[in-house]
Amino acid sequence: MFVSNSASHRAQNADRTGMALILSRDDPGSVRAALSLSLAAIAAEDTAVIFFTQTGVRFLQQGEQDAALAEMRSMAQEEGVRLIACSDSLLELGLQPDKLISGVELAGALSFYRLARQVAVSLYI
Repeated sequence: MFVSNSASHRAQNADRTGMALILSRDDPGSVRAALSLSLAAIAAEDTAVIFFTQTGVRFLQQGEQDAALAEMRSMAQEEGVRLIACSDSLLELGLQPDKLISGVELAGALSFYRLARQVAVSLYI
C-alpha cells in the first residue's frame, strides 16, 4: 500500500472532506459497519454518504430490515447521512424505486464516482 505524505499531496487534498462508502452486500454485518462508520463521520462533524449497489440495495426496500438495523438507519438519516441507491442495481434486481424507504436518493455509478472524488475518505464494504 502506498501512502503519500508529501506537501503537494496534502495541499491537493486539503479541500476534501467527508466520507463516501460503497455497500455492495445486504448482510447485516456489512450494513452495520457502513452505518457505524457513517455515524462516526457525522459525530466528527463531517459528511457521510452510503452508496448501496449490487445486492446492497435490498437493504433499502420497505419492510426488509431487522428492527435494530432499521433503527440505526433511521438515526443515520436523521443525523444527515445520505443514502443513495444504485439505479442500475435496482434494474438488475427487478426492484422498484417507489418501494424503497423514504429519503433514499437514486444515482448511477458515474454520479457516485464524481461524488467520491470530492470526499477525503472512500471505502468499499
